[in-house]
Amino acid sequence: MERTNRVAAAIIGISVAVLLGLSVYALQARQNGQNGDSSPAPFVQSVFAQHLVVPEGTPVSVRLGTTLSTKTANVGDRFAATVTSPVRVEGSTAIPAGAAVEGHVILAQQPGKASGRGHLQLEYDQVAFNGHRYDLDTRSRVYTSASGAKKDAAMIGGGAVAGGLVGGILGGSAGSAVKGAVIGGAAGTGASLLTRGPQLTLEAGRELSMTLDHDVRVAAPARS
Repeated sequence: MERTNRVAAAIIGISVAVLLGLSVYALQARQNGQNGDSSPAPFVQSVFAQHLVVPEGTPVSVRLGTTLSTKTANVGDRFAATVTSPVRVEGSTAIPAGAAVEGHVILAQQPGKASGRGHLQLEYDQVAFNGHRYDLDTRSRVYTSASGAKKDAAMIGGGAVAGGLVGGILGGSAGSAVKGAVIGGAAGTGASLLTRGPQLTLEAGRELSMTLDHDVRVAAPARS
């Protein structure tokens, strides 16, 4: 019985608080109406705190503040970036330009030897602005370096030509030139196998674009 009374008292207390709040709102609304102010009462703004949801799939442009390279980067390395263009939702700015972005490297692969390609992939962890931090948990696309195939072809071809010229000069016959070309081509192939393809570098100041992997709920900007 005592427990029932406590529950009833709590319900009555909540009801009284709600009624008092509505009374304050009605009084403020009336005063605003008399003053020609049609904006919502502060009580309503505090009770119904507004948020904006930036939906999954929204593109966000950022500018790197850290140089990342397949030659030096390791998985887990931290990087910083800055939002370059405001992200707007329902006519309001949800994420302002200049917001600070933090992230880390989740893939750092040097180009292999013999025409390999390098790979970098980033994860954007958080965005911070107006004293708040919000989780992004969004992965970038995989950035890939240029192929080293042309370089390797030039190296092998150049070795064959050089070998042919040397064989022809020293041997003085077509057969010697062919043998020299074969030897030179083999040397060029060996050099290619010892040489990595072009490294991939994302320089500080470079503008990148990420696409949100999930909804991000942020506080709505204060209305002046």
